[in-house]
Amino acid sequence: MDKKTILHIIFLLLLSSALVYLTGSFFMALGIMMLLLLIDSFLRKYDNKRRREWEEQQQAEDNHLENDKDEDQHPI
Repeated sequence: MDKKTILHIIFLLLLSSALVYLTGSFFMALGIMMLLLLIDSFLRKYDNKRRREWEEQQQAEDNHLENDKDEDQHPI
């Protein structure tokens, strides 16, 4: 596990304990945590998709620039 994952788990544990304290009900806190985890997973999927698309776009631009540079150096 990397440091980012460990910090995320610690944050979720602190949040869940604070919810139990604030609501006074374990089941209400459990329901809120389930909703928060669902939202968190959707946001992670969205972020990963956007990051992957951006990286593919950057790679395509780099390949295009390399092809243009090669054509300029070796004209037919």
